[in-house]
Amino acid sequence: MRFASSAFFAALFVAFAAPVALAADSGADASAISESAMPESTVPEALLGFVGDFILAQEDESLPICPLRLTDQQVSGGWAAQLPETCPAPYPAADALAAWNIDDSDGSILLLNAAGEVTMRLLEDEDGLYDTAAGVEPRFYFLTPYDAEGAGGEADAID
Repeated sequence: MRFASSAFFAALFVAFAAPVALAADSGADASAISESAMPESTVPEALLGFVGDFILAQEDESLPICPLRLTDQQVSGGWAAQLPETCPAPYPAADALAAWNIDDSDGSILLLNAAGEVTMRLLEDEDGLYDTAAGVEPRFYFLTPYDAEGAGGEADAID
């Protein structure tokens, strides 16, 4: 897994806190700070397709789904994951889905708790969809949400 060092965080702080402090000292309005002074995403370009809104679904489509947002906000162990609403059992509790990352060894999506422990591993299957391993019960599927036009779900999964 990929973990950022404390030196990296210190460099980020120095790089982005200085322009903000200078703007505050000069009496400049915060909105006057250019977007170039704002921190860029730390998510590698190859993984930016994972940033956004998704759903966790179960095999039985009549069962509830769980909305999940993967962000580019760096946290311990990867990037922040957010649950916009509480999900019913058997989905993990919100504090068990605090972060996400990609396992470099097999490309699986890792959903982590606040301590950085893997709560759920989603493996890419032969169709390009991500789901928990066969035989793991309950089985969860990682899908794009459906929009008003009906796009999303399996048909529009991450490639």
